[in-house]
Amino acid sequence: MIVAFHLLIGWLIADLISGIVHWIEDRILWVGMPLISKSVVEPNRLHHEDPRFFLDQTIWQRGGTTWFATAALAGLWLWLIGFSFIWLSALAGGLLTAEIHAMAHRGNETTGFPRVLQQIGIIQSPSHHAGHHSRAMDTRYCTLTDFLNPLLDWIGVWPALEKILTTIGLEPNRGTQ
Repeated sequence: MIVAFHLLIGWLIADLISGIVHWIEDRILWVGMPLISKSVVEPNRLHHEDPRFFLDQTIWQRGGTTWFATAALAGLWLWLIGFSFIWLSALAGGLLTAEIHAMAHRGNETTGFPRVLQQIGIIQSPSHHAGHHSRAMDTRYCTLTDFLNPLLDWIGVWPALEKILTTIGLEPNRGTQ
């Protein structure tokens, strides 16, 4: 039972990290940004203009940058804290984030066991993720599950982060810069 709880906690940590990274991509990074514009910012902007464009990419094109970031964070965690089932589940969630995000955009094309996981929210469902694309794209940043976004949106995490940005003199972009 404790192992299952640890696996769930790790999965939710990965979901939270996916949301924070997604928020940073949408609100802080800009096209033309040195080093990461071509590999991170421009694909993210294109995805918001055409949410299904990345479905035609290879698994490497969709997930490569996420895998490198996940490996770096997982390595740091392993070095500082050591192995745990929480770490293992967070690592799995981080490595699978891009593919789960892609499944959320495939809608009813996702079948079998992944579809069952979408229906119970363990991996993000198409209807849940559509909420990010159907509004001002200022909510539902977490891309792994259906669980954290309602809480984070309800308590106002994203507007609070944007307020911090403006307080320190930075203007959050609206996904068009």
